[in-house]
Amino acid sequence: MKRRATYHTHTTWCDGRSSAEDMILSALEAGFTDIGFSAHAAWSFSSEWHLDITAYEGYAGEIRRLAEQYRTRITVRLGFESDYIPGITAPDRSLYERWNPDFIIGSVHYVPAPAESGSFVPWCVDAPTAEVRRGLEACFGGDGKRAIQAYFAQVRKMAETCDFDIIGHLDLPKKRNGELRFFDETADWYREEIAKTAASIAASGKIVELNTGGIARGVIETVYPSKDICRALSRYNIPMTVNSDAHRSQDIAYAYPLAYEYAKEAGCTELMYLDDSGWTGYPLE
Repeated sequence: MKRRATYHTHTTWCDGRSSAEDMILSALEAGFTDIGFSAHAAWSFSSEWHLDITAYEGYAGEIRRLAEQYRTRITVRLGFESDYIPGITAPDRSLYERWNPDFIIGSVHYVPAPAESGSFVPWCVDAPTAEVRRGLEACFGGDGKRAIQAYFAQVRKMAETCDFDIIGHLDLPKKRNGELRFFDETADWYREEIAKTAASIAASGKIVELNTGGIARGVIETVYPSKDICRALSRYNIPMTVNSDAHRSQDIAYAYPLAYEYAKEAGCTELMYLDDSGWTGYPLE
């Protein structure tokens, strides 16, 4: 059976622009066999782009209703993309078990400032360019190397200590690096961070997504993570899946051929899909 899916999908329940049903209809048009919804979550906090704490029941209820409505045409899964901010919120099933999610994506969008910086506002790596620059200066004195090392240390801690399924957009800080040039992806120290992070993820048993969302939004031309990182992951036989991180229904399958190319070039021979019995590898065709 040929599988095609995305488990990283945002709707009007958080910061997406399309309804859940419109996403399903687009997935069907694209020939998908599965779609997973992953509202931004940071229980027990809300923000302008996270699921409101009063909306969890409504969100989960709608996804379950749509799963039943479309069950003969496509498999619909309920999930969350949960932030990891140490001491504040975590992508851990213990926090979300009351909604019985099928899966959880763990992501790092915010990196707390070092105590000596005097900043109480974390660095948001997924913000507009000017905000990323201001946060980099306020939290890390403009030191890109230190900021990136802190980011990957946080990813490793998340992988090692939290109970979730998929690591989201592993090298997200590169989103604004094309404009700001605040770190060098070819530097030895960066490669060391990637090697340490790959080893940590392998030990945790987590899945890493190949995410095409940055391409769809026109901010980068490459998949998350980079080809070099994909090769590092493959050396550890880390399982992968392809996700669109779509916020609009028309982007549900954006740049999938490129993501498959990344996986193949890295030596990946199968992708992970969620069955009723758990995550299963299917051949990458």
